[in-house]
Amino acid sequence: MFHPSVLRAQDEQEVKSIKIKKENLFVKAAFDDTEFRVVAIDRYGNPHENAVKSFVIFYKEGENGYEAKITGNSFPQKTIDFFTKKKKEATKVWLLKIKAENKEGHLEDLPDLYDIVIFPDCRSVKKK
Repeated sequence: MFHPSVLRAQDEQEVKSIKIKKENLFVKAAFDDTEFRVVAIDRYGNPHENAVKSFVIFYKEGENGYEAKITGNSFPQKTIDFFTKKKKEATKVWLLKIKAENKEGHLEDLPDLYDIVIFPDCRSVKKK
């Protein structure tokens, strides 16, 4: 048998809650400059080539800034041609708002990548 004072003491105790912070699978992104694609890196250092689902390319020309939203993990061929064939000088780009999809199908925000330099194709630059 329970004594009424014991039951009353249990009712008056505060309910404690435990907060659990879910760790993200991915910790950063890396740019593959040979294939012009963005790769997600997990907390163990393993690359996940198809995890990146979208990002924004930003670059400046003079005082003007330009950006393009990309779906997927690769630069479109039109963008690659612009930076490697039409531009005559190296271009510094930033990859912003990088989103990667984890195993459960949830999108994770990855840190931005700054100061990526894309060089023009040597054949498209004429000697002075």
